[in-house]
Amino acid sequence: MKAVVVLLALPLAASGARDAGPARRETLRDPAVVASRDGVLDLTLTAARATVSVAGQSVGAAVYNGSYVPPTLRVRPGDVLRLRLVNALDEATNLHTHGLTVSPLGNSDNVFLHVEPGGAQEYEIRIPSGHPAGLYWYHPHPHGHSDDEVRNGMAGALIVEGLLDSFPELRAVTERVLLLKDAQIGGGHIVHRGIGDDVVRTVNGTLNPTITLRPGETELWRIANVGADLYYLLTLDGHRFYEVARDGYRLARLVPKRQLLIEPGAREEVLVQAAGPGTYALRTAAFNTGPQGNQYSGAVLATMRVAGAAVAPIALPERLLPVPDLRGAVTGRRTIVFSETADGDTLFIDGRTFDPGRTDTRVTLGAVEEWTIRNESDELHDFHIHQTHFQVTEVNGVRQPFVGYQDIVNVPVRGAVKVIIPFTDPVIVGRFVYHCHLLAHEDKGMMATIEVMP
Repeated sequence: MKAVVVLLALPLAASGARDAGPARRETLRDPAVVASRDGVLDLTLTAARATVSVAGQSVGAAVYNGSYVPPTLRVRPGDVLRLRLVNALDEATNLHTHGLTVSPLGNSDNVFLHVEPGGAQEYEIRIPSGHPAGLYWYHPHPHGHSDDEVRNGMAGALIVEGLLDSFPELRAVTERVLLLKDAQIGGGHIVHRGIGDDVVRTVNGTLNPTITLRPGETELWRIANVGADLYYLLTLDGHRFYEVARDGYRLARLVPKRQLLIEPGAREEVLVQAAGPGTYALRTAAFNTGPQGNQYSGAVLATMRVAGAAVAPIALPERLLPVPDLRGAVTGRRTIVFSETADGDTLFIDGRTFDPGRTDTRVTLGAVEEWTIRNESDELHDFHIHQTHFQVTEVNGVRQPFVGYQDIVNVPVRGAVKVIIPFTDPVIVGRFVYHCHLLAHEDKGMMATIEVMP
């Protein structure tokens, strides 16, 4: 299940608050919501060019339903998503429900479907009754256009309800959705420059919005990196994080962290417990993806304003619910290699660029495989697999403590990670993909196909 991050205040007095700069007057607003009714969520998504508001500017972009921040879809386990995708763009598109453990066949979460300009596609995605509750997202996945379409803003949140239902003390906390989107703007339009060059970072399309809490108040923040290529390294002044879930998968226990690395496509769900009165900046640090990669600056993403009458902090549970450790269940092993040309124009998995007509990996249903993912390039990549999740066991040979599952992991420069992937849910039988979720890298070839056979 997606990791929920709990942010607990450090024991600072009001004087411990740091100046986040002048807070903007605009208050953080959650995206609009479309929720399922009677077990069905029925929605039309139209992909088209429109003039939208991005960081307070009117900008021409390719978006869903005329909005830079499309609606958050809220469903429950056992529901059906019926989505009609209308393509009013001048290029092919399609739709992917990132992180859901659902069928990759037919008109379900099938990235091999393409909707040509002027066309439409009916999707019917059945969510299993036992599906993990947490934060997921939806975005286009047409090879060759994924990067450009997500850069433009074609990305929205998808929430499977029930993450905190087992914890009565947490059920009533206020919830916020924070979608991290970065844009490059030129001549009144979204433009395509080098990764991280002249980029504007927004939360829900807004530049440095204000989030107001009372001292001691607890909130659930669902944070998703729904941009195409940038990493976010988050800190919150005067506070630390306690992870509850990552990538839609609730952890077995809370994990305290001073910072959160949120790779492209990754999600963190967090409880925030406010410190004393003052202003605190939610920041992302400057980041360097390696000698062959990109270097870009940090930014203040939002300002948390703590004011008003104090409330007693909620006592947070030390442990969550049990999560099975997969290390004793491995049935096979394989190695996957990420590499690229010296100029970075072509990228490979196992020495080959993506071919949708070729099946690169075959797995039999019921297998639990340990994959070693090696990065033989001089820049960072992040590994993502569709339809299922995995447990990270090693990073550069260092054994990782077990806390839960995820669906994205960073692969260090000239390094390696080991993950255990369960191919055990019958719903995932079929053909899908795994790839680097820096979408510029995926579009340049760093994607492969896998078939789970019955």
